[in-house]
Amino acid sequence: MSQHIKNRSITEEWVSSALSTVIKLSNIIGYLPGDVDKTLQTVTEEVFYLFCPEFCCVYMVEEEGSLELMTYKGQGESPPDLHIDHTVGACVALRDGLPYVACEDTQCPNRKLFGAPEFIHVCIPMVTGSEAYGVISVTFSAERNLGRNEIDVLLSITSQTSAAIQRYRLFEKLRTEKSEIENAYKEIKRLNVMLKSKIEELKRTQQKLIQSEKLAATGMLSAGLCHEINNPLSVILNRIECLKMEAEELTLPEQVMRDLDVIYSNASKVSGVVQNLLIFSRHHPVKFDYTDLQPLLEKVIYMLDDDLKRGRCVVHIQIDDKLKTLYCDKERIEHVFSNILSNAIDAMPEGGNIYIHSRPSEDRKGYLEISIRDEGKGIPEEHLHRIFDPFFTTKSLGKGTGLGLSICYGIVKAHKGEIRLKSSPNRGSTFTVLLPCSQEVLKR
Repeated sequence: MSQHIKNRSITEEWVSSALSTVIKLSNIIGYLPGDVDKTLQTVTEEVFYLFCPEFCCVYMVEEEGSLELMTYKGQGESPPDLHIDHTVGACVALRDGLPYVACEDTQCPNRKLFGAPEFIHVCIPMVTGSEAYGVISVTFSAERNLGRNEIDVLLSITSQTSAAIQRYRLFEKLRTEKSEIENAYKEIKRLNVMLKSKIEELKRTQQKLIQSEKLAATGMLSAGLCHEINNPLSVILNRIECLKMEAEELTLPEQVMRDLDVIYSNASKVSGVVQNLLIFSRHHPVKFDYTDLQPLLEKVIYMLDDDLKRGRCVVHIQIDDKLKTLYCDKERIEHVFSNILSNAIDAMPEGGNIYIHSRPSEDRKGYLEISIRDEGKGIPEEHLHRIFDPFFTTKSLGKGTGLGLSICYGIVKAHKGEIRLKSSPNRGSTFTVLLPCSQEVLKR
């Protein structure tokens, strides 16, 4: 080293000031993750005020391997560039990983650059392990005598600054990784919700497919059985009618006449079941036409008037004024509403209210939702998935065939509509029927 770098006496005041500076920087750098730009600015200012150099600079190593000036404090507006170029390899301190001191006795490659004056230049690398972050460059006038203790203080400050940069970059990396993990978690959560929705949709589709297969299989069976049963049943009914007409000539006993009435009544019930089976098997084609919903419902209610009065049930109708026309097979849709209303009456043995409400469908454009809600005993949850199955009924033995809702389901499906059910025990049931409002809807 030259005469400018030697162990000289340092005043107690300077030692105290240096100690304060090191402690101050240690406290500032100790706050993590910190702001690296503000930290470097503070380091530059503290070094400048402590050592009173011509200027003090901090350079940082960029990703492409160049040195970039981050902060500056000095006598002029901008510092002279003391590096031949801005590559890391051209910086002696970074290349060797050791402090570099240039003075009048050393061959500094930058001495004559831009006509630079005589100076003492100290360049200390900011290195932690194998990672180089930059350099702290301090330049003094040529007549300044720089002691080893002052170099040690600069090394201490540089070491703290290196640690601060390392921690800052580590925190930035952790913050980035945390953000990526959080984004990945959100994406996984979103995909899980989507997957759950798709699974539920698949289950509903499978249930509909199973229901359709059941209906198709039962429909084919029903169509064949109906023809086999209907012919002999017609003969039985006709013969009974003939016997009743010939009763006086044949002088049949009164008991025989009563038996004939019982046989005819029960045979008629069988005939009704056969007719339901024929409807269920879709033996007859659907005949579409435009129909006003209000008169259709009023007709159904009128046909059930006796049952409503006997069951002490009151029907309340609320039809949407904007959309009140259906494109449907009027007779079959009457059968659907008649069956649902009959079930609502049976569900309220003590009487009650039935609410019919219509509105345009929100999820199926061009369809009308007609909901029928009762205040009855409801349907147990374990039966909900089977309620549209053929021959399944929650009524007591002899009260129903279990074909009513299956037939309704088939009719609505033939209209490319839907029939939905919401029910819970002792809180009533709501059947919602979705039906098309125009011919154009069916062509989609």
